[in-house]
Amino acid sequence: MADSNPTRRSTPTPPAVGRPVSVRVLDEDMRDDLAVLMRAHGTAAEPLRLAVRLLARAYRRAWCYREVPDGTAPHIIAIRYALPDGTPEQMPNPAHTAYPHVRDVSTADAE
Repeated sequence: MADSNPTRRSTPTPPAVGRPVSVRVLDEDMRDDLAVLMRAHGTAAEPLRLAVRLLARAYRRAWCYREVPDGTAPHIIAIRYALPDGTPEQMPNPAHTAYPHVRDVSTADAE
């Protein structure tokens, strides 16, 4: 069956550097999430740039380490942040997370 949109590209191409990107706010949850990010960044554009950068880095690593097939979206289950002094946040207790089956594997456990 032919594509109903003859101008659609077979391979998505990002816009040229310097060109604006438009993102539709789909629902109140997305609006609320954006409002949270804007508290730290001031504008809507900066947290969107940061989100693209962080997600792209996670995808690149998953593909580079061949943990998921190239071009397949990995399932992101956690994000860690650094405290204001630069030290990493404490690892959460798996019993108190949304993913109790996920745990940090130390080098001793891996041997």
